[in-house]
Amino acid sequence: MSKNILKTIFLILCPVALFSYVIPQEDVFKNLKVFPKNISSEALHKYMDDFNEGLGVKCNYCHAKNEEGTQLDFASDDKPEKEMGRIMIKLTMEINQKYFNYRGDSTAEWTVTCNTCHRGNPIPSLQDTLIKK
Repeated sequence: MSKNILKTIFLILCPVALFSYVIPQEDVFKNLKVFPKNISSEALHKYMDDFNEGLGVKCNYCHAKNEEGTQLDFASDDKPEKEMGRIMIKLTMEINQKYFNYRGDSTAEWTVTCNTCHRGNPIPSLQDTLIKK
């Protein structure tokens, strides 16, 4: 091959390779019913980490495995715990908006979280609360 042909091929392939590498593919989350469809990966993972901590669970508590059983299928609604989680998220959002003037930012002095009631347990225990009264 002549040097001109090699230069031409190089000049054509370099921009293609560069643009395919530079343009990041955005995360597209499927089956979001409570969170905004355009939520960032960072924000969604922060919420999930907060749920894990507040309930003392791992991701597989709410998320079912895929058909092969090798990975979690985050879009699946197969586990009832996931729907209960959605109900609880809506409940805490309503409480925070109604009673603590929470608008999705950090301006509210107080907020209710999963940990407020669950305290690291999947099923909240009222014994500690009742004993203190």
